[in-house]
Amino acid sequence: MKKIREITEYEFTQFNVAKDGPIGIFASEEQWFADSENKILGIILKDKIDKDWSYVILGIDEDDTYRAIDVKVSEESIESVQKKLINSMSILTVENGEAKETIFEFDDIIDDSKKLVVTDIDDEIKKYFKKYPEKLYDLSPRKFEELIASIMEDMGFSVELTQATRDGGRDIIANIKTKIWNFLAHIECKKYDPNNKVGVGIIREVVGVHHLRKATKSMIVTTSFFSKDAEKEAEMAENILDLKNYNDIRDWLKDY
Repeated sequence: MKKIREITEYEFTQFNVAKDGPIGIFASEEQWFADSENKILGIILKDKIDKDWSYVILGIDEDDTYRAIDVKVSEESIESVQKKLINSMSILTVENGEAKETIFEFDDIIDDSKKLVVTDIDDEIKKYFKKYPEKLYDLSPRKFEELIASIMEDMGFSVELTQATRDGGRDIIANIKTKIWNFLAHIECKKYDPNNKVGVGIIREVVGVHHLRKATKSMIVTTSFFSKDAEKEAEMAENILDLKNYNDIRDWLKDY
């Protein structure tokens, strides 16, 4: 019978894991797991900002490369995320890159001695959302902000996440500096359900903060869409405000 076992960082590095982007800035790897046939790998990560826990499960694809097939975020403790990771790995097997259910036996091994190692798993998470964009709705609002900040960084911006609940109409401050100019962008993130549209009040709030903080451009990014009144209001500020909805995020994710 197959089992789930904890492996060392060195053992994990021997697998051909797809990691082709910049080093991640929001999460760090803590523990690594594999099934007995080495077809599924698991990684436990710690958020460096909110200090909560996540996992990524990777399956071996047709080209013998491991890619993300399942992601879980915003767990409060390492014990909780370990249990969910091992349970998820225990019911998954992979055929031609697709996850299918099976039943494994597993050893629930816990080792608190693992060192903190910063890696670039963020790109694999973005590839996962590219394949399953509907999973964006499972993110917490803060994790959605971190995802958008990471995408902005990939586009060439230097990014800063504002304090949760104290953003003042700007969740992300992003800028690009050159010898000629400094482009400063304020980004407000709204992780809404698809039927909960962003209203006109948010437009007015962001435009007000834009003028107060003297940004070059402001943007509202949402997993939902904008009401007709909100779009009409935004037209009056089209030179300073961009609206990005669920479909725009899907377009961004196509680059991964």
